Amino acid sequence: MARTPASPPRPPPPAANRNRSGEAAKKGGARDKAGQDKRASHKGGQERAGQAHVIQTINETLRGPVLEIYRSLLPPLRTMDYEGILATPTLVDGCLRLFEKRRDLFAALLVTETGAPVTDDDTPLRCGRSVTDIRTLVVRTAAKKYFRAHGDRIHNADETKARAGGTVSASLVARLFDLVARLWPSRDGRKPASDPARKPTDKGGADRLYEAMAPYLRHPWQVPLIPYYVALPRTLVAEMGEGLLSLRRPDDLESLLRIGRADFNEAQAICGDLSREMLDTNPRAAQGVTRAGGKEYERLRSGLHAHMGPRFWTVFAELDVLDSLRTKSTADIVEMATHLDRIGSNSVDSLVKFLQRPQIAPFLRVADAVLGREVFDTVFGVPGNPKLARAFAQKAAQLRVDRDDPEDFDRKLTFVFQAYRTAPDEFAKAL
Repeated sequence: MARTPASPPRPPPPAANRNRSGEAAKKGGARDKAGQDKRASHKGGQERAGQAHVIQTINETLRGPVLEIYRSLLPPLRTMDYEGILATPTLVDGCLRLFEKRRDLFAALLVTETGAPVTDDDTPLRCGRSVTDIRTLVVRTAAKKYFRAHGDRIHNADETKARAGGTVSASLVARLFDLVARLWPSRDGRKPASDPARKPTDKGGADRLYEAMAPYLRHPWQVPLIPYYVALPRTLVAEMGEGLLSLRRPDDLESLLRIGRADFNEAQAICGDLSREMLDTNPRAAQGVTRAGGKEYERLRSGLHAHMGPRFWTVFAELDVLDSLRTKSTADIVEMATHLDRIGSNSVDSLVKFLQRPQIAPFLRVADAVLGREVFDTVFGVPGNPKLARAFAQKAAQLRVDRDDPEDFDRKLTFVFQAYRTAPDEFAKAL
């Protein structure tokens, strides 16, 4: 049977056809991507609209029934509008504290979507947000309004006095901005935003400061610190990051500003790879690092950091302790590592003066265990009770212990601290 000849191979399509096919595929892919982008944009828009509606609902509740409850209890609020209250940190702080003490007054508002009562801070309320979420919203709103109200610097005393508590705020913020102007020049050499030659109000600058700080505005205890936050340079906020949350007192923030840009940069250079840990843990330690200098810093780091971890930076935040350690041997200092972040300079001096080196760590361990953290810190901490701390160290040094029994010192020392714990007044009189 004759074979049927094979069909010759089909020639490839002309180049023009191939180009048209490729272009069509590209256009189809582009249309698909555009459709996906459009759907994603639409979904994102819906989410933003939903969030905006939730925020609006919360604000309406706060300025309505919540504010009425506060006004019924706090007469000064009756003559102030909602915006004015939010722009006054002392009033916001008072309202948050009152909520914690008299949560029962807000019971009708603290319910879920189904009307079930909410007694904790994390369960979503009818609005879809929890008490914790609403607190954070209030803290951030109060900060934003205060930043905008005071701008980069307060010049107009009459305008400031018109605000509740304005006189105090004016002197405070002016003092802080003066520190910034003198000690925190911008890195490009220009005058800082707090310079007196600038206009007193720069809402753009205030908003940029808020944007830098907003991720770290989370807690009610931060509200009294808002007048201090307003003076912080944005670059410093960015450098500190989470470390901002370690500064919980007005004195912490003011002492940070007193460090100055030059010393702050020098401290980071000395710390090297550990500078990020310092900033995250306790930015105030920068002052101590600069004061100690590279050689002393390295001595303490090599002896203590492996034992203390991030607690190590507290040592550099307490300048009196740091100065005391200069005259102590590294071996003695290491014996205090378990508690060095909690004891004051007088306690450090007494421990080294009266105790033998192997007795230092057991002394601190037994004291903490028997007295409890609060009493221990009251006696041995900052500022502590130097007279009592010295007396305990002397009594421990006078104990007659069995050198063949390593636990004898601990047992006898326990009785000393128990005697104080049982009758502190009588113990003090006997000193």
